[in-house]
Amino acid sequence: MNASGLSNSMRLLKEPIACPQCGSTSRVGRGLCLSCLLQTGLGAETENNETLDGVLAEIEVPDADWRLGNYQILEEIGRGGMGVIYRARQRHSRRIVALKRVLSYHADSQETLARFRREAEAAASLDHPNILPIYEVSESDDGLPFFSMKFAPGGSLLDACPALRDEPRRSVALMAKVSRAVQYAHVQGILHRDLKPGNIMLDGRGEPLVSDFGLAKWLDATSDVTRTLTIFGTPGYIAPEQARGPAAQLRPAADVYSLGAVLFDLFTGRPPFLGEHALAVIQQAAEKPAPKLRTLAPSLDRDLERICARCLEREPQARYHSAGELAEDLERWLEGRPIVARPVSPAVRVWRWSRRNRKLAASLAGCLVLSAAVLTWQIQDRATAREHAAALHSVAVEPLLDLDTAKPDSRSSATIATVMQKEFSNHGPARVNSLGPGASSGSGENNPAAAVGRGERARAKLQGTKRVHDGKVRLALRLVSMEDGKILYRRIVESDNFDRAAANAARSVAADIYGILSIANPAPAESMEADPGWRDPATRELLAAGRAVKERRTLVDLDRAIELFEKVVKAQPGSALAHSYLAETRFGRAFLSDDASYLSAAEASARTAIRLNSKIAQTHKALSLVLFQQGRFRESLEEAYISLEFADADYGGLPNSVANNLRMLGQPANAAAWYRLGFDLDARPGRNEFSLADSLADLVDDENAARSYLRSAALFPEMPEGWMGLCRLALLQKDFATARRISSENWKRYSDFVFSQEMAAEVEFFSRNFPDARKLYEELGSRDPNGGGEFYGAMSYQSALGRLVSESDQESGKRLLREALRREMEALQLTPQHPEILYRLAAIESSLGQTREAIAHLRAASEAGWIDYRSTELDPRFDAVRNIWAFQQIISAAAAHVKQMRLAAIDQQAVKHSDNND
Repeated sequence: MNASGLSNSMRLLKEPIACPQCGSTSRVGRGLCLSCLLQTGLGAETENNETLDGVLAEIEVPDADWRLGNYQILEEIGRGGMGVIYRARQRHSRRIVALKRVLSYHADSQETLARFRREAEAAASLDHPNILPIYEVSESDDGLPFFSMKFAPGGSLLDACPALRDEPRRSVALMAKVSRAVQYAHVQGILHRDLKPGNIMLDGRGEPLVSDFGLAKWLDATSDVTRTLTIFGTPGYIAPEQARGPAAQLRPAADVYSLGAVLFDLFTGRPPFLGEHALAVIQQAAEKPAPKLRTLAPSLDRDLERICARCLEREPQARYHSAGELAEDLERWLEGRPIVARPVSPAVRVWRWSRRNRKLAASLAGCLVLSAAVLTWQIQDRATAREHAAALHSVAVEPLLDLDTAKPDSRSSATIATVMQKEFSNHGPARVNSLGPGASSGSGENNPAAAVGRGERARAKLQGTKRVHDGKVRLALRLVSMEDGKILYRRIVESDNFDRAAANAARSVAADIYGILSIANPAPAESMEADPGWRDPATRELLAAGRAVKERRTLVDLDRAIELFEKVVKAQPGSALAHSYLAETRFGRAFLSDDASYLSAAEASARTAIRLNSKIAQTHKALSLVLFQQGRFRESLEEAYISLEFADADYGGLPNSVANNLRMLGQPANAAAWYRLGFDLDARPGRNEFSLADSLADLVDDENAARSYLRSAALFPEMPEGWMGLCRLALLQKDFATARRISSENWKRYSDFVFSQEMAAEVEFFSRNFPDARKLYEELGSRDPNGGGEFYGAMSYQSALGRLVSESDQESGKRLLREALRREMEALQLTPQHPEILYRLAAIESSLGQTREAIAHLRAASEAGWIDYRSTELDPRFDAVRNIWAFQQIISAAAAHVKQMRLAAIDQQAVKHSDNND
């Protein structure tokens, strides 16, 4: 609906006018009521004063699928993650109602059903003119619950917000009624817990009706629906304690916060906090004070600003004690009386008195002005001015992330802080502090924003990375606003002097940073938010949806994500962000299906993204993933480092990209350190726990690897990596019975993931159950003849089948092996140093009896980074060379190298624990 149409709609709610034909007040269009409009549209020749509801009541719906219980479904009017809402007609009373039922695919979700019944039970127990009434609660023939409620023709407050924005008195009057309704619910012992504009309906007269008690909680209840990200309320409108604490401890103050957030939205057109995702919004609400209302809507009254601020206090006890108190303050404002949230100041009292005693006030004012002028010259407070300037130019320097060690570098940050303080002093008052080793760029307890907010009183924080690049020390620095988290400044500084690198970098950036902080509202540096695809609300929605879908990592979901990102590229061809996400998704599709066309398309998208914008992390991250899939691990690692240098305050999944490359380059200990760093930065714990476990298995640290695989299986039971890792460990330990048991219990249950069947096939192959192994590999090969090769053991389907078929038919087996050899040689020409390709060549050549070539390629694979010697010892493809001295030498050297790395990693962990204890 355009602005004009919405304005007309709101005037309809404010001033009902009778229809000139029938006298009805339900008007649309050019003055006709809905029934007269329908009559006119149908070309009726006789006068008919029936209302639209009456006309709808006469419509017969013969399709039984459009009936639910005692209701006939007329149309769908809303849908959410849990249920669907219809406009329906009660079959006997002919009354038009809104009917809500659970979506059918939630039939087996006890949590969803409990939440749905909770909504019906809570709303049905309340009887208030501003709470949407429930008429009937029942179940459908298939046992799914539904309930009917009053139909609200005015839509929701979400739809009415734009029209109300210029009418603060109407907004205040409306929210006063909503607050009274919420207070009534609280008195009845019920918290709403999900108040937002979309849950406040409007009837035909514009009166508010509070609805959707799906998250309602009885104040005296001891149990609650399980809290997850999908059901604890709507970020932007929920109180900080609702997101971080147990539901049993919530009190009415949580709903008061939500009422304040809705009021803030009505006045400004946005909730108090905004963010890229739900966790970012929640973190802001927990760590920062809500923005002042008048910074976004300067024309509003200061009392309204104070009312909103009182509702949005982070501490519950600092808010209004009840929704009723909020309603009373809103009503005081409407009546022009002093509000409780801000008692009338002495200055205001004097002003009001002066209006009543104008002559006397004028005389006194003259005296006061003269006295004030004299006093002003006498009490110049230079200390206050100096402190203000120092606060304006205050910076907290975080430990730099050393990309070469995956550890924070506190020494460099301390040097930068010292030198920058000295440089700042040449320009004026300033305050630069260095944060200790406990502060990192992640989230949680070590969040520097929280640390500085508690004690350092800094206006901005300086973050960055450090590494050795092309014989120079390279520091990538970024200045982050403590108020809104935006990047204000970026600079990459390289130095030939290793000892003075930090000091030189501080001198290089000090003047720039001081100048930026001298501005009251400095403009942010280039970031993801400046991308045209992200600025456009329509394409931003597609980008967010595509990212959520691609995280599921199935072929179907990746194809859906590709479609969404391609729509953004078509609508915004200049969006580097859209091309980056498209490249990542095509990479994932190529990885799961081994389809080279997707990888080629992924590289094209990544190169386009770099061309469009090479100064945001996402473009380099996408190229890093593509290069990784192409086996160009050193190039991929460099792009991953660059993406870290251009990252925003949150590094997200970038450490995992670094770790994956290090693991492929035969550095599992360094990879493990990066995986652990990724855990500290990731909002969802354990997302890549299985990758850490793989690195530990490479180091033959099986005990800790097993713990990580078990943790992965517990945190992500919907994914197969946990059980597959445990199965592989048993296989490497030559415990074939345990490996077969784990495989048989799991792989069919996870049949959507091709890796599951690959694991089952490898178990049978390595345990030399060749008949069953052949059946599994034949089935895999029938779906993807060129598949495999990138799974544990680097086993392409064709090479495994060639070895298995040779058991009974040597000529047919060799034919398969020669074809596999041809494909691997072509792949090696593109990436000559790819350790997995070299290893696969050695395995095929061994199966063909080409002993010399097999040994040469196996040695080359080991030099390029192949260290999984335990798989090599089990692999039947190496039977022909197993007893050759050169083969045994390669295995022994690999085992010794792995042992050396494991012992070095243990020593580093001991040093780290010692430093932490100190």
